[in-house]
Amino acid sequence: MKTTNFSWLTAIILALTLVALASPTFAETRGWGAGINILDGDFGLQARKDFWLGGDISQITGQASVIFANKTRFALDIDYHFVIKSSNSDGTAGTSRFYPLVGLDFQFHGDGSNFGLNLGGGANFMMTDKMAAFAELKYVFSDWSGFGIGVGVYF
Repeated sequence: MKTTNFSWLTAIILALTLVALASPTFAETRGWGAGINILDGDFGLQARKDFWLGGDISQITGQASVIFANKTRFALDIDYHFVIKSSNSDGTAGTSRFYPLVGLDFQFHGDGSNFGLNLGGGANFMMTDKMAAFAELKYVFSDWSGFGIGVGVYF
């Protein structure tokens, strides 16, 4: 695995910059979430936050993860989702939303850090008026390229 050596301070500053760039002031914030993920066979935990960009079809999701591998890694992902709402047979809005996604991945660990590009998709399923389940598949293209799956809840 090829890594780039950054100091922890540089990694933190870069991560905060990515979050600031992905959080425009006109974005409406909704939806905190938590879940579990498996990235290339390694188990992890994830927290996420959605930022809606002036409507119900365009959002940016920020994710912070800890991945428990033989060397614990931390990851920050910023993904753009183009939301496709489902509809019922009578034309009313359904309880599911599907989305393709594209985004950036930044991982850091004791040996250095890696950048990557995310490509995938997911779905949200409303369970109550305020709670939804989510499932997401993505592939990360980077020095450590790998496939990931995540599931969890929004509250």
